[in-house]
Amino acid sequence: MATFEERFLNKLKELGGADEAVTNNAMRAKLGWKPERYEQTKKSLFEKKLITLAQGAGGKVRLANGAPVAPKALKVFISYAHVDETIMLQLLAHLKPITKLGLVDHWYDGKIKPGEKWAAAIKQKLNEADIVLLLISVDFINSEYCNEVELKDALNRHAEGLTEVIPIIARNCLWHDEAFGEFQALPKNGQAITSWPDRDDALTEVAKAVRARAQDLIGKKVN
Repeated sequence: MATFEERFLNKLKELGGADEAVTNNAMRAKLGWKPERYEQTKKSLFEKKLITLAQGAGGKVRLANGAPVAPKALKVFISYAHVDETIMLQLLAHLKPITKLGLVDHWYDGKIKPGEKWAAAIKQKLNEADIVLLLISVDFINSEYCNEVELKDALNRHAEGLTEVIPIIARNCLWHDEAFGEFQALPKNGQAITSWPDRDDALTEVAKAVRARAQDLIGKKVN
């Protein structure tokens, strides 16, 4: 799990590269931290000689030579049937803490910009994904696009060792004999999210499992 200092250093490299100074205002805005957290982390990194301070409006910071940088967040693609958008958005809410830790950066088709070619955008994000989350329901199974494009591409990339595929059972359906049926599904025992007495419990379990898998994959990249 990335520490506050690792997240600070990683964001600083993202914004300024190896030697360009970045304003404190820009850093705070991108990190989304309160001033106290930002200043405390900055002070600690400066004392450890991992960053240097520079002049400019509001002050600037830059990486010191040889400062370690946390690995980049894994790119997560979420494949779902639009009828399951409510569950998908609830899942995103539970994944937000993992995103804030710098472990993952998720994408779904709701992020396609006006005027952007949606098929090309989906193809690009699938090809960039480290993890593909499949939000499974009868509507997903019956969707030609989900199966013939998104699922097919995800399985091909998995076969090449380029991405992880994780089915998440949103609603009860006959899914075990599908092409993704051989993958370990979430939540535990493949119990559909909507069948849990408390949906937050199900989504929390899913988020914990995704976090653990992301940490494992990042650890392998570092080592």
